[in-house]
Amino acid sequence: MTRFPASIMGALALAIVLEPCAGHAAEPATPHSETQAPLHDVVISGVLHDSDRATYRELPFDVPAGVSKITIHLEGNDPANGTYLVLGVYDPERLRGWGGAIKPDVTIATTFASSSYLPGPLPVGRWRASLAVASIRGGATAPYRLVVHFDNGPAAQALADKPVRQGKAWYRGDFHTHTGQSDAQCSSRPNGKAVPCPVFLTLDAAYRHGLDFVSVSDHNVASQDAELAIDAPYFDTMLVIPSREMTTQSGHYNLTGIADFVDFRLGGPGSKDISAMFRAGKPTGALVSINHPEIPTGEECLGCGWSAPGTDYALVDAIEVANGGIAADAGGNFDDGQGSGTAWWEALLDKGYHLTGIGGSDNHDAIDGHAGTSPVGAQSPVGLPGTAVEAADLSQPAILAGVRAGRVFIDLLGADQARRLDIVTQLRTGQTVAMGGTLTLPRSQRATGSVLVEGMQGAYVDLRLDGRHIPLADKGLIAGPKASVGFAFGVADLSKEQAGHWIRADVRDSTGKRLLIGNPIYINLRR
Repeated sequence: MTRFPASIMGALALAIVLEPCAGHAAEPATPHSETQAPLHDVVISGVLHDSDRATYRELPFDVPAGVSKITIHLEGNDPANGTYLVLGVYDPERLRGWGGAIKPDVTIATTFASSSYLPGPLPVGRWRASLAVASIRGGATAPYRLVVHFDNGPAAQALADKPVRQGKAWYRGDFHTHTGQSDAQCSSRPNGKAVPCPVFLTLDAAYRHGLDFVSVSDHNVASQDAELAIDAPYFDTMLVIPSREMTTQSGHYNLTGIADFVDFRLGGPGSKDISAMFRAGKPTGALVSINHPEIPTGEECLGCGWSAPGTDYALVDAIEVANGGIAADAGGNFDDGQGSGTAWWEALLDKGYHLTGIGGSDNHDAIDGHAGTSPVGAQSPVGLPGTAVEAADLSQPAILAGVRAGRVFIDLLGADQARRLDIVTQLRTGQTVAMGGTLTLPRSQRATGSVLVEGMQGAYVDLRLDGRHIPLADKGLIAGPKASVGFAFGVADLSKEQAGHWIRADVRDSTGKRLLIGNPIYINLRR
């Protein structure tokens, strides 16, 4: 990760106590409650005639309270009869955008909007869709239909309203990247000056590195979202997830899949402690993931390690167990063993928490990651490590659901579609549980299972039960391009010293270097 002296990081991460004062500015609105009354679409339809040519038809609609995103869809352009309609949108106070005939679909949200439109607050009251009839042939009639859809909560956080790709699959991505909207820097062209790195370059790097999705998580701000919304359609096979690294002096965590404001000022209104901050983000549906928790906190990197007192880990969804910035500082080697991100994570698994391990590049320079030439020093490329998520489709809700379900492995080599890691256990009673699930183990039975690996021939499975290495036949050698490595265990093999029980698998090369990190199957004992 990029490290800064206290004078710079202090602007990003402050634990504060706010005192009331007269005439202070209003706080930004917090996310709306999930219990708010349902929102209903507005549908406006009509018929245009040749006499409407070169006129404007004003189509009013009312925006209710609590809306974070408005989506408008226009039907009516018909080249066959020469009908061309141009759509614009006005809020109660001003023009919000004018899209032209090639933009029949419009999104306007608090932090992002379609190209040609302005993001910002969505005032309650009478809005207008302004329909310009640019062309219609003599004697022709043209039906039109305008659908206005309102969102808040989780649905309002996504840039895309439809999946980028359909179908259940393992999708590869990066959960932790930065742009010049916070502290990413790269060299200008052609003069080579250190400048804030453009948002587009992060998306371009993710696409070039073969990612299916990328999460852009600038520190505390949402200013990147407006650019993401405009750039994302260019990369139409890749999901772009707006996110935020909540940066405090007691630790950093990502809210993955968020556009709405959540206060990052630990000690501020609604954020008296870290768990209150976690709860404040829950109505958005964003994933809570603690970043690089194991690294030291000091003058070079204020708040980078996790030290937040009273953390309620039941409110946390995931832990970043492989951080590309740490690897870049270590010559490209991901930390392992005592004091590493995985050790920190496994200690929480031992306590009974269900927390998904994920990875993130923490990239701060999307075009140059070299220590001697990048303004921010050595960087892990976007997509290294890669995180593979089994999801129902390539959409923001499905990716977040896959992480929460624990259907995740981390690829420390990148994002190769050929590599795969899973683990399955079964009982003779027929119960079968895969990675991320919970096995209920009777005290009188032994469970059998398999580690399923693809694309890792010649490497070895490292099976871990309650944090201990479990010997396997042939040392867990992965003998072919697709392999199933078997194992068995019972209650007697579990640790008696810990509250939580789990089994998971990593993949290592012949030198012991870790290549893939798997998530656990959790084990409950039947009483």
